[in-house]
Amino acid sequence: MLNQLFQRACFSIGAFSFACFPSLIAGQEIQFPSSVKGKFHRAELVPVDPDGLYVTIGVVGADVSKGQCDGKSYELLAQDPKSRMTLLRGPKGAKPVSFASGRNLKGGDSLKNLPSKNGETVTSAVVGWGATFSDQQLPLTFLRVNHSTNPIPGHPLQNDRGEVVAICHQATNDLGKGTFAIPADAVLRNLANYKVSKSIGHSWMGLHLDVRNTVAFVEGIRPDSPAKKFGFQKGDVLLQVGDWEVSDYSSAINAFYYLIPKQKVEFKILRGLEVKTMKVIPALYPGSSVEKK
Repeated sequence: MLNQLFQRACFSIGAFSFACFPSLIAGQEIQFPSSVKGKFHRAELVPVDPDGLYVTIGVVGADVSKGQCDGKSYELLAQDPKSRMTLLRGPKGAKPVSFASGRNLKGGDSLKNLPSKNGETVTSAVVGWGATFSDQQLPLTFLRVNHSTNPIPGHPLQNDRGEVVAICHQATNDLGKGTFAIPADAVLRNLANYKVSKSIGHSWMGLHLDVRNTVAFVEGIRPDSPAKKFGFQKGDVLLQVGDWEVSDYSSAINAFYYLIPKQKVEFKILRGLEVKTMKVIPALYPGSSVEKK
């Protein structure tokens, strides 16, 4: 399932008070019809603002346009085709969470969960970061997290200050009781993109990198691309993209994920012996389709 998921890709925490079907780890749960007749996908809702904006994860096979909670339908606003992060509009009045960057999390770090409705304390710990799964490149670098009890997709993970630093994705069979999780940085990137364009789109630079190369070496540049327009050259080595340091192919793919179309960003490159800084404006990925309403 995770192979299918990733191959398809090319602000204080308050109590949840809605009387919805209870999840094991206290939260508001939504159900999406599955592509398998008679089946449903469960996910947890994270309130972003008091006006009814929610974030969750719509896994592959879930019809995120038909989510329901307590008999109420939630409107699909947009879904990121890479991370499967889904934006929905639902009832107003939920207390929004606080998000904080999760990029500095490391293996062994403990993460907090809301206590379950039966009082059970669920514990979580970071395993590390993963840029590949089954030898395939993921569209961004995910956290891998162990849990005492596996939460459902969409479950928020908090730091010691009660800020949400990651949102659980699908279970990973090789970890036992473990899941992938998208860092809050990815959530914030998509929220910022949606705020500007009312959609979630991804950027195109027109740079060709080779996964087999141990550094982020520019192997080629597409004609009529932003990279060509802003002066990139074959042989340039990417060192930094925006706020993200780049050292290899996987870190470059992760950094590209955070680019927002038509928003100026700074690249740092090595050209021969000279370190150069270039300000560029990435384009919207050609032919990208964005689910929105």
